[in-house]
Amino acid sequence: MKNTFTASVRENPGRQFLVVEFRHPLRNDTNNRRGKKIRKGLGTADRSEAEMLVEQLNHVLRDESLWSVGALPEAIRRGFDPRVIEIFYADIEPTSRKAKTMREQVLPFPDRSSGYSRILLIGVPGSGKTSLDRQLMGSQSERDAFPPTSVNRTTTFPIETIFRPGNYAAAVTFLSEHETRFEIEESVSAAILRATTDNFERTAKDFLEQSDMRFRLKYILGDYKPEETNDQDPYDDPNQDDFIEDCGFEDDERRKDQEKIEIFVNRIWTLAREYRTKVESEFGNLDSMEADHRSAALDLIQTEAESADEYTSIVSDILEEIRERFNSVTVGKYEKTTTGWPRSWYLDTRDRTEFFTTLRFFAGIASTRWGHLLTPLVNGIRVSGPFQPSWSITIPKFVVIDTEGLGHKADASADLPDHLISMFNEVDSIILVHSAKNAMDFSVGKALEALVSAGQTKKTVIAFTHMDAVHGPNLKGRAKYEHAFNNLRNIVENQLAKSLPSEVIRFVTDHLERNVFYLGKINEVKPEPAYPELRRLANRLESAAPTLRRVIAFPKYNMDHLVLSIREAAESFRLPWRARLGLDILPQVSPCPWQSIKAMTRRYAEGFDDGYRLRPVSNLLTNLNVAVSRFLETPTSWDGEATNEEKRDIVDHIKAVVTDSLAELSVRRLREQPQPQWQTAYGYSGRGTTRDRRDTVESIYSRWVPIPTGVGNVDAEQFLEDVKSKVVAAIDNVRSEVEVQRAQ
Repeated sequence: MKNTFTASVRENPGRQFLVVEFRHPLRNDTNNRRGKKIRKGLGTADRSEAEMLVEQLNHVLRDESLWSVGALPEAIRRGFDPRVIEIFYADIEPTSRKAKTMREQVLPFPDRSSGYSRILLIGVPGSGKTSLDRQLMGSQSERDAFPPTSVNRTTTFPIETIFRPGNYAAAVTFLSEHETRFEIEESVSAAILRATTDNFERTAKDFLEQSDMRFRLKYILGDYKPEETNDQDPYDDPNQDDFIEDCGFEDDERRKDQEKIEIFVNRIWTLAREYRTKVESEFGNLDSMEADHRSAALDLIQTEAESADEYTSIVSDILEEIRERFNSVTVGKYEKTTTGWPRSWYLDTRDRTEFFTTLRFFAGIASTRWGHLLTPLVNGIRVSGPFQPSWSITIPKFVVIDTEGLGHKADASADLPDHLISMFNEVDSIILVHSAKNAMDFSVGKALEALVSAGQTKKTVIAFTHMDAVHGPNLKGRAKYEHAFNNLRNIVENQLAKSLPSEVIRFVTDHLERNVFYLGKINEVKPEPAYPELRRLANRLESAAPTLRRVIAFPKYNMDHLVLSIREAAESFRLPWRARLGLDILPQVSPCPWQSIKAMTRRYAEGFDDGYRLRPVSNLLTNLNVAVSRFLETPTSWDGEATNEEKRDIVDHIKAVVTDSLAELSVRRLREQPQPQWQTAYGYSGRGTTRDRRDTVESIYSRWVPIPTGVGNVDAEQFLEDVKSKVVAAIDNVRSEVEVQRAQ
């Protein structure tokens, strides 16, 4: 049957540029039907130019030989306009643009041989991680307010800081237009679900802030506050938190923002109520349904609403409103796509005040700036400048990478994100920051487990913050330091001991005793009581660059034992996921709501990795790393004589190499290869779809992460061979390095 995909030019009311509207043959809609409706800016207001571009796009839509990522070079060869190429192909590429690469191109890290230490900061929200970053930078709350800090979730993208003399420079990268549309759709869909059963104000709240508190439309569009709302806080302390400047935004601007938000929420409300009425006319009153039927009805209401033309129109109008907000920044330079969407922004200046003031558009969180912030659209910031701590007489040779807080979302699993684990080999020190006033929880133990399993023990540093807030009748003098470290020791000797050999636990404990730092008052500009410990930490970080050790011995392994480790990893991945899917019962694992499973399948179906709380790739990588680490810790013998420290170095080196390989394997097996099955799982709608989606997800896991048994199974054999080949290759690579050293 001949395809009928056609593009057409559309006016964009109230906007300068024209848009194109078409159904994309390579993207399914929410009903899993071929041809998702796409609306994109053409980057021109000229009607004849727009018609020319749309005719080229229609040529692509008529020629099915061009309907694949592999056909992109042919489309370029035929001379299609770059805007047409981007409109059709950008959304179907298997991986997103490499934002880190873009930042590296305009503001590169110093070479590792130049004496710079690269430092990774990790920790749970509220641990003081970003406050420590500020101390290292010499950043002041009243003057700089960068990086931003808050009691709740603040850092949602990496902030990379290069300490060096010269000008102040910044490179900011953004979500793509497609990624931004995805996040808007998530916000609108959540609001539709809320509007179906709740009031207008709660609908506005869900629209303006996603439940995981990462993508906040209220930062960009402004907040919604009903006139009768009492916004006074009886516990408000005007002297607390960061300096909040008068941003110069007029009440009239805020009133207009409020009116626009009300219009958007009214449209969402009307759409949700329309489709609730339609579904109830067929299946009965929503409020009187049993739980399973009610869930299916809500899913159907949401799905039908998402298929409506009005839904596409709402999302597109919000996207255009957001596009205009980029114009708020008039200094620096944007690099844009051919359709006008910003990829990155760059600034180079001698003026420190201008530098930090401008950065607030991209990293700020202050409520006085809501409606004028671009923070939710940012996926990374890199800054460079003469940053110097108040307690140092020189500019340290540091590159500091601040990351999103562990457990930043109420995770079904505390496993570290796979992208974070992949950064371990790129840095010289990893500081695990924890507030001494809080007990260490399971997520901290999982972080330590990931570090040790990845061969990164010697890079690990512990920084206890808020030591000034540790109080108690039994905590005087050194007792509070012992209290903090015993908290850490408890995690190591109990939680980690369940997955690591006893000799490894002893090594980890000994290392941490020598690499722990106790800090207090670091939220202050000049925390003088902490100066000695901060200087000791800086000295540790400056000497962190790894030294090459001559290796004269190498471990020997029985690969039959590796098969048992791989089986163990597969079981450790599959069994908790069966419980999350509601297929089995595990006491420590709760079934995930149907909305969460659907949201996860959408991200894997469309190739997005936006840090959503359900992360099967991260779960698989963690379980493989832990199991393979145990295998590598127990060689059958050693080829040559070596001290315990030399043995530790070589085993950790192998584990570090293996981790990179297993990270690639996990992404390939659970994200890339089964993408069509993820599309099927996401596409279900109507009664019984919760069960269908659950079963399809389980079938994906069964196919790509099978549990090996004694019975012959092609999928299991391929999985075993895939993992085994990665481990063997890593061992062989490190062995080759050793042989080269021996020959010298």
